[in-house]
Amino acid sequence: MRCLSKSWNALLSEPSFIKSHLHRSIQSNNNDGILLHFSKLFSFDSKPFTARPYRTPHLELTNFINLPVKPQSENSRGKVIGSVNGLICFKYGSNHNPKYNVCQPDPDSYFIYGSDHPYEYIYIWNPSLSALLTLPPYSMPSHSTQQFFRFGFDPKTDDYKVVKITRRLFISPNTVVFMEWLPVEVYSMRKGSWKFITQRIPSRLKNISDFDDLCVDGHKGHLHWQSYYYRGKNGFKKKTILVYDLGAETFREIPLPDSLTGGNAKDVWIKLGVLAGKLCVMSTVPGVERQLWVMDEYGVAESWVKHRFFPPFRGYRYSYGFTLQNEFLFQVSVSVLGYDHGLYDPVAATTKVVKLGYNVRGKVIDYVDSLVWVSPAEQRERNCCSISQFQF
Repeated sequence: MRCLSKSWNALLSEPSFIKSHLHRSIQSNNNDGILLHFSKLFSFDSKPFTARPYRTPHLELTNFINLPVKPQSENSRGKVIGSVNGLICFKYGSNHNPKYNVCQPDPDSYFIYGSDHPYEYIYIWNPSLSALLTLPPYSMPSHSTQQFFRFGFDPKTDDYKVVKITRRLFISPNTVVFMEWLPVEVYSMRKGSWKFITQRIPSRLKNISDFDDLCVDGHKGHLHWQSYYYRGKNGFKKKTILVYDLGAETFREIPLPDSLTGGNAKDVWIKLGVLAGKLCVMSTVPGVERQLWVMDEYGVAESWVKHRFFPPFRGYRYSYGFTLQNEFLFQVSVSVLGYDHGLYDPVAATTKVVKLGYNVRGKVIDYVDSLVWVSPAEQRERNCCSISQFQF
């Protein structure tokens, strides 16, 4: 429609109209939302995701979205990086044979690559408009590294950004040793280019966790990772939250609640999330019930408040977290409840059946109908239709 009528293109390209439409779409999702579940490694040659409505998540929607088809080798696979305001960012290529693997729970997040591995392209996709943007190449170090990507929205500049964090490692036959954090690279969709930022990740942080199964981070100008550092003579591992400000281009740390970082917290399982627009932490303490902490005032450590918000039954296997509709998605034991996943509404205190597959892990996205056009500002003004190397 954008390319058939100049008047339609002018209207659909008007920032105020796009923002108004997006606001209405997000509000309407409260009643008629749709969850997209992508496989951990997906292919557009097969079935990359399932779509399920919030009201009846045990049912699957078919032919919901026109899929892009990329003329690549049969071994090409994709992995979702994140999703904000109806845009889905993912990487796609044949880079799935890592040189080393240092994490079994989610190996793809912890691949270690040498300098000879194939390049993976990154894309930003708006399924509502069947529009896909191919990002320009990012830098590739010549030594063994781990790479972490995140996608977020900067409301200060009305810009969508991809952040690439690179961790340099020393590899020996029997060990993997952290060396240093390399300069952070950020892609700006408005400018259409990558750049290295000045500030680096704090050197005392030794690793970050990238297990974000629910794509709810990055909506309000900040990205978050669980991280840790060592302190004391015995090398006690202390957990913290690493934050990147997309507007200021700076890193900072947000302390976790004291009960999750003390001397007795070494076995505490922690996962970051978002509940009702606020940063939250879900935790499991051995011998203690599951806890939910919500930060009432962003960035203020003293504002952590503990809630008890989890479904009132047993059978947990894994917690995904809260969706953008503030419903809690979790995996349960089939032998206990007879199904593999549940979606709990804490307001109505009800649980709905979700059939994602018993041993299936991937990325879960709240689908949002969006008119956000995926192209740099200059290209958007010059030619609204020359966007994608994919075909639809």
